[in-house]
Amino acid sequence: MKCCGNLVLIGGAEERNGKMPVLRRVMELNRARTVVVIPTASSYPVGLGDDYYYAFRDMGADNVYVFDIRSVAEAGKKEYLEKITHADVIFFTGGDQVKLVEIIKPTRLFAKIKKQWMAGATIAGTSAGAAAASNPLIYDGDEDGFTKGVVKFGEGFGFVKNITIDTHFTERNRIYRLSQFLLSGKSHRGIGIGENTAVIIAPDHTMEVIGSGMVTVINTKRATFSNYEYVDNYRPLTANGINTGFLHSGTFFNLQYWKVTDHVANARHDYAEMSYSNR
Repeated sequence: MKCCGNLVLIGGAEERNGKMPVLRRVMELNRARTVVVIPTASSYPVGLGDDYYYAFRDMGADNVYVFDIRSVAEAGKKEYLEKITHADVIFFTGGDQVKLVEIIKPTRLFAKIKKQWMAGATIAGTSAGAAAASNPLIYDGDEDGFTKGVVKFGEGFGFVKNITIDTHFTERNRIYRLSQFLLSGKSHRGIGIGENTAVIIAPDHTMEVIGSGMVTVINTKRATFSNYEYVDNYRPLTANGINTGFLHSGTFFNLQYWKVTDHVANARHDYAEMSYSNR
């Protein structure tokens, strides 16, 4: 069995009507005909599920199933376990990434999601749905992200290992919270994804940036100075020598070697202006 399908992580606030270039790319990766939407992270799962139902249907999906799962027990429904085995795309919406993982990960459904991904299905998520893909995941700490102890972490889905994902990155100034977490040593590499922007991670560890915003890559493995180990909680941190990169649409990045491998000139402008037609 090949390993595995593509992983598409969206920074949030992607277009859900009109041209929908980011969501359309999700569909095009494996010519998806059947899409499963899981709005468990959201506090308004019915309305948000409907939004994505109509978005994927309008892009030509033959079948769009919304799994309105609000508890661990509900994840075991027979209809969900059966339908997931036919999914070309499994899409996690935004909301609360901790809630999402706590409800979905300990279930038979999650085991089937992983199996489907290993067989070539695309796993996609936006905002919390993208943050949950990593293990560990982070949350909180937006307002004072470089004060030790304000950034929390927990177990994630683990589709991406040893790399932490953050979303709404430039819009919510989250470079401080992601950097703090990486300086803790619980992981050393992070990807911050801006809104209406996504990364496509292929099975060969190649990452492509698409969308209208920016992706930030951070590596603290060789930071020249950090006082994280010596500062008490709720005190400001000092650090130097953090490796940081800024990637726009059309950039290809190797996650194994942590370097840019290709870049298409003017791709950001071209992507924003590109015209798509329904299949």
